[in-house]
Amino acid sequence: MMLFSSVQGYISHSEIEKSACTKVLWFTIWNIFFANVLSGSALYQVNIFLEPKTIPSKLAEAVPAQASFFIAYVVTSGWTSLSSELFRLTPLVCSFAKRTFARKSGDEVEVPSIPYHSEIPRIVFFGLLGITYFFLAPLILPFLLVYYCLGYIIYRNQLLNVYAPKYETGGKFWPIVHNSTIFSLVLMHIIAIGIFGLKKLPLASSLTIPLPVLTLLFNEYCRKRFLPIFRAYPAECLIKKDREDQNNPTMAEFLDKLVTAYRDPALMPIQYAESLDRHNSPLLPATEV
Repeated sequence: MMLFSSVQGYISHSEIEKSACTKVLWFTIWNIFFANVLSGSALYQVNIFLEPKTIPSKLAEAVPAQASFFIAYVVTSGWTSLSSELFRLTPLVCSFAKRTFARKSGDEVEVPSIPYHSEIPRIVFFGLLGITYFFLAPLILPFLLVYYCLGYIIYRNQLLNVYAPKYETGGKFWPIVHNSTIFSLVLMHIIAIGIFGLKKLPLASSLTIPLPVLTLLFNEYCRKRFLPIFRAYPAECLIKKDREDQNNPTMAEFLDKLVTAYRDPALMPIQYAESLDRHNSPLLPATEV
C-alpha cells in the first residue's frame, strides 16, 4: 500500500503513510468483515449493495452467523499480533541477517518508527467488531477488553522505549479513526434495523431509524468544527516552531540548501568542462544557459 500511495502522487512520507493507512483499513474491512459475512461470489456481494432495500435484512441474517468466527479471530489474530509486537521476532531476524551477511558492526543500530499504516487499521478494525457485535454476541466483549488492555500496556512500552518517530503527525491520523468509528456506528444501526425487522418489531425498527441520521449529522458537525484543526497546524504551534528555528544555529545552512533542494535537475545550468577544442565548446557560456 505504501507503493500504491507513492505511485498515486504523494510526496511527503507522512502523506504516503496516511494514504496507505486509509487503503489498508478499508481493504481490511472489506476483505475480512464483509467477505466473511457475505460469503459467496464477488458478484453476489456486489449485488447486495446494488439493492439498498435488502441490505438491512441481509446483514441481519449474515452478521450474527459469523459471531463465533470473529471471536476466534480476536483471540488468534489480535492476541498474537500483540505478542509479536512485544517480541519483534521479524525485525530481530532481519537485523541478525544484516549483521551476518552484510558485515555490519553491532554498534550501528537503527531505531525503528512505528508503522502507522499497519497498526492503526488493525486496532480500528477490532473496534468495528466490538461496536457491531456488542448486542449480537456480547461474548466478544471480554476478549476485546483483554486485547485493548494488553494493547495499551504493550504499545505504551513500545512508544516510550522502542520506537522513535520520524516526523510529527500533528494528529492527522485521528480523522481516519473518527470516520471508521462513524462507519461502525452506522453499520451497527443498519444491522439493528434489519434484526428488528426480522423479529417483526416495527416499533423498535422505526425508533432505530433516526439513529443513523443523527450519527451522520454529528459527523457533519465534527467535520465542520474539528476537521480544519487536523488539516492545518495551529498558530500557537507555528509560532513556537519559528522561535525554535530562530535560536537554531544550523538554520542558515539549511535555508541555503533549501533554495536548490526542490529544483528540477533538468532546469539546472549545464556545467561543461573547459576544453581547447572548438568543436566541443558550448555555444553559450554555462552562466547564460
